[in-house]
Amino acid sequence: MALDPGTILSVIDTIQRVVALYERIDGLPQQMTNLGRRMETLNLYLIPLEAFVKNKPNTAYARLYPGQKEALAKLLGNIQASADKVYDLFERYEKGILSRGHDLVFRAKWASQIWFSLVDNSPDKIQALMDDIDYDRGVLNDYLTLMNAMEKPVLATPPRPPGRRDYKIIFVDPSNGNRSIVAEALTKLLGQATVKANLDWRIEWIHSAGFFVKARSDCIDVIEKLDYSYPSMKLALSAGGVSPKAVILDAVFDNKMFNQPYKQTIRSALAARRSRGLTKDMFRRYDFVIVFTSREHDNATKLKEALRKKYGDAAVARGKGRVLHLGAYLGSVGAPTEIILTKKMKEKNDTREEWNAKAAQIKTAIKGFLKSEMKWVAPEKT
Repeated sequence: MALDPGTILSVIDTIQRVVALYERIDGLPQQMTNLGRRMETLNLYLIPLEAFVKNKPNTAYARLYPGQKEALAKLLGNIQASADKVYDLFERYEKGILSRGHDLVFRAKWASQIWFSLVDNSPDKIQALMDDIDYDRGVLNDYLTLMNAMEKPVLATPPRPPGRRDYKIIFVDPSNGNRSIVAEALTKLLGQATVKANLDWRIEWIHSAGFFVKARSDCIDVIEKLDYSYPSMKLALSAGGVSPKAVILDAVFDNKMFNQPYKQTIRSALAARRSRGLTKDMFRRYDFVIVFTSREHDNATKLKEALRKKYGDAAVARGKGRVLHLGAYLGSVGAPTEIILTKKMKEKNDTREEWNAKAAQIKTAIKGFLKSEMKWVAPEKT
């Protein structure tokens, strides 16, 4: 499927046909009502995408690798295919093929055979269709965030204090030895400062891991066989179990910021930890999987899909495992800001000055993430 505005509009038209039919039918069973509501929600994601591509025909996909564009095109095809199935379901119901007295039980045996050729007539199969729609909507949301295609609503009044305080996030880089450690440390420091200031903090877990690290990973087989967009995006696996370098920790902690007892506690914990790999349930356990470059975003998105195909619900849960590019929160326009290692960092000749700059960049991005996704109010002097 192409990614031009006309193609996206055709997907929107299909969904709007489904919504119109859904709104026309009275007395739908609850399961089918839930299905109709999912179609309504999809429009909230697709309409901004169509407008974004139409308004920026030459730069709309600047943030995406070719492989990511192919994946997005495939995703839109999947959404359209699901919408076609839902339309067929509602149309058959409206025509009386389904009994209104019981969810998904047909009035005649021959009708059930016709229906079974399209979608199984069991509630479990319809639930599977809804799960597919939920999953595709979540991935679409990740791409819209990466592309900066979702407009932020203007609030006339301050939002009400958020209720949920159990979000779980994990920062992922290739080795779990540098940027992910810095991000974990800074987020924990910001969290403690927020709590101490009696402000709302919504994150329960803050972890980090390495994509190409064997230690404590149970999905190395999937990572090794992943369909990488380019051969260079598959890095050599490391054993893991390595402590963070002192210069990296110094860049975060050896300064006058966050001068409270919790600062040393966080530093000691991170100094004692060892680099570790990914687990097959990470997209189920964590609300946000946060990476630092478009390459890493592409790899993580592919891993999420591969784990879903292999393990199903054991690997991916509804509303969990959003893959975010941290550089998207640095306020850049067009291509994302890649939070990369410098040449000296890669060659192990890094300096404190370089890590000071990198920590400052990551801190700015984390603040942007917290404000955007968590409605965070920053304490003074952070």
